[in-house]
Amino acid sequence: MRLMRLMHWVLAAPLLAAGAHAEPGDAARGRLLVADRTQSLCLLCHALTAAGDANQGNLAPPLAGVAARLSAKGLRDRIADMRRFNPATVMPPFRSTEGLRDVAPAWQGKPAMTEQQLDDIVAYLATLAP
Repeated sequence: MRLMRLMHWVLAAPLLAAGAHAEPGDAARGRLLVADRTQSLCLLCHALTAAGDANQGNLAPPLAGVAARLSAKGLRDRIADMRRFNPATVMPPFRSTEGLRDVAPAWQGKPAMTEQQLDDIVAYLATLAP
């Protein structure tokens, strides 16, 4: 058993050192994050349905059917830093700390979202097929 734990650590160490984590995304946690306006802010700009909702945003494309439009990697890359696809975007770069201005001192040098939160949101969005 001890050898198995050591082997797991040895195999996972390069991934963890590169910023990855051992736990896969969880769609249920992701759904809660997307709905939480104090953490992800997704629903300030996006609606969950194509018809929209009075309490959800209309500045960005609806999230309904997003799994049919983008792969998990595509979703992850856009949430991490949409500026790579559209330099004029108003979407916050949730995993980047580069090129930001007016950042509160408590947040300087810290991404707005953890890798786990990003993976959880991507796992949830991947369930939103038409």
